[in-house]
Amino acid sequence: MNNDCDSLKKKGIICPKCGCRHFITTHTEPLRDGRIRRRKRCRNCDRKVITHEVPEK
Repeated sequence: MNNDCDSLKKKGIICPKCGCRHFITTHTEPLRDGRIRRRKRCRNCDRKVITHEVPEK
């Protein structure tokens, strides 16, 4: 049986330093190819990460 909670656990990003899943977005920038670049900071250890997201159509 498929559990919705199991699929939710696999979504999102994990801090490579501390394993936390709680981030604050500090900057959002649309790119020419349609993607969105977001600069985020881990709320636990302040590690900075950059994500590239593709908007749903």
